Amino acid sequence: MAMNFLTGGDVAPIRKTGLGMFGGIAAHFRRADVSFFNLELPLSERGEAVRGKGICHRGPPAGIDGMIEAGVSCVNLANNHILDYGDGAMFDTIDLLDRHAIGHFGAGRNLGEARTGCIIEKSGLRIGFLGYTTTLPAGFAATSEAPGVNPLQAFTAYQPQASLLEYPATAPRIVSWTDPVHLQGLRDDIRSLRGRVNLVIVYVHWGASMSPRVHDFQREIGKAAIDAGAHAVFGGHQHVMSAIEFHLGCPIVHGSGNLLFDTQPSFFTDETLKTFLFGAAITTDGLRDCHLLPVKAGVNVPPCLLSRGDPLWRAILDDLQEHGRAFGTEVVAREDGIEVRRG
Repeated sequence: MAMNFLTGGDVAPIRKTGLGMFGGIAAHFRRADVSFFNLELPLSERGEAVRGKGICHRGPPAGIDGMIEAGVSCVNLANNHILDYGDGAMFDTIDLLDRHAIGHFGAGRNLGEARTGCIIEKSGLRIGFLGYTTTLPAGFAATSEAPGVNPLQAFTAYQPQASLLEYPATAPRIVSWTDPVHLQGLRDDIRSLRGRVNLVIVYVHWGASMSPRVHDFQREIGKAAIDAGAHAVFGGHQHVMSAIEFHLGCPIVHGSGNLLFDTQPSFFTDETLKTFLFGAAITTDGLRDCHLLPVKAGVNVPPCLLSRGDPLWRAILDDLQEHGRAFGTEVVAREDGIEVRRG
């Protein structure tokens, strides 16, 4: 019998207590056999905000109680905020997760640890998780001797689309690509982990903040991961929903937005309240029956599962249909949620 898989958007709990922080969706996580999300900040009371970084996040250790309550299997730590309050706060987070038997991946005391996957074993199946980030503040990337996140460096170029003498101020074409050494490292990690598990799931912190656009480097990474043996790729960081595409029958979720984000910077809009849970059946061949549950993101309140009659439910469906159209993805309403599949 197939097992249930569930994941959601970025999670950044800053509220005083973690109990009840996921509200009614905690029950959906508990019913899942295997689940994960991106933990966007350290859970610690130690450290000082990193100098020179515009936005720094940190949540109290009590946030772990909400994660325990939801029964999440593991979390990604490869992102641009886990080191906002220094190495000590990240170590506190790792120790806290370990004490409560919540798996983690994507960061560590050195590059070897950051590249080490997390393996969840359930009902005879072994599911491996790997985490990477293309959003790399100075000093965040782990090295052989220094702690940090698992880096997957991306580069950007801006190319004029016309003669600027004839068409001054014309917007440039954005071209992006992945460091080939890092991309090969991702392939090697997946192939190595694939030999020890039944399924490999990859998370990448990528994209441009507040933009649903899927960039060249994201598609390059997603396809390379699946070609190397991954069964699904999930991404975050944008704070807004993005496209879902399929490669070789495997889902690439470019961004599901914020699930629980207890801060409201000035650039956040109503778009940052749109999100979804991504569910699927886990089989020996990968994730099947991929479906979405529309959710209103939680900001100092629990996220709220939406009913089909809610206007926000329809807005989320419309956005996902628009985003997926360019990738040949069908996003179809059904009574119990939204079905997503390759067209």
